[in-house]
Amino acid sequence: MRRFIALPDPSRSALDDALIVLRMAIAYAALGLLAHQLAGWLMRELGHYFHIDTQFLILDALFAALIMLGGLGLARVLQPRDTLQWMFGRRWSVTGALIGMAGAVLMVWLADPLADWIDIRLPDRGVMPEGNAAPQAITPLLELSGGRFLAGLMLAVLWVPMAEEWIFRGWLFRGLQRTRPGLLVALPATTLIFSLLHSFYSPGGVLVIGMLGLFLGWLRWRYDQLWLCVLAHATYNWVTLLRVAVQ
Repeated sequence: MRRFIALPDPSRSALDDALIVLRMAIAYAALGLLAHQLAGWLMRELGHYFHIDTQFLILDALFAALIMLGGLGLARVLQPRDTLQWMFGRRWSVTGALIGMAGAVLMVWLADPLADWIDIRLPDRGVMPEGNAAPQAITPLLELSGGRFLAGLMLAVLWVPMAEEWIFRGWLFRGLQRTRPGLLVALPATTLIFSLLHSFYSPGGVLVIGMLGLFLGWLRWRYDQLWLCVLAHATYNWVTLLRVAVQ
């Protein structure tokens, strides 16, 4: 069975390309659905023991953990040989780390004002329509206290960025790179899906996320090191939180 799921090395035809894209689409949908269902089931069984804020922190942590574990499993199936090197890359680059952190900081301070400028000129309806259900009374991250604040900070700055990078700049990016167009498929496809995942943001916010996705995809392609993307993504989230906190 594995030899029918594993990616061709290399792609030799349009049929190979189409099958790679189909594999990636099915894997992405299946992983998201399975992680959502498992995390939801665990919270239905255990969530009533915790405060509402703690429930959502645990749910985010569970979902991210399942995404990462599932991503490792998918990488093993898609690339049976040298799985970890294929997923995470072969080398660490100090130059890449500095560029990643500097690019993340620059994006917060330049792209976020651009997003604000766009949102002033566009109706703030988001990409997806809002429902009529009343919102949950969830405390914003920066208003949490004690252990909940520290847990939320770790989730926002490290855990969730790690899970997202394992998907978008990890096995999904690497799988789409296996097509004959390579980067010309992997970079726009992962950036688009990454942006749509954040479609509850304002239009300007989605634009910023798209720019971040392009930068992270370029970083993965240029240095072939997934942990650089995790570092840059974590830096972006950390600086964004600092910017919000001091306003």
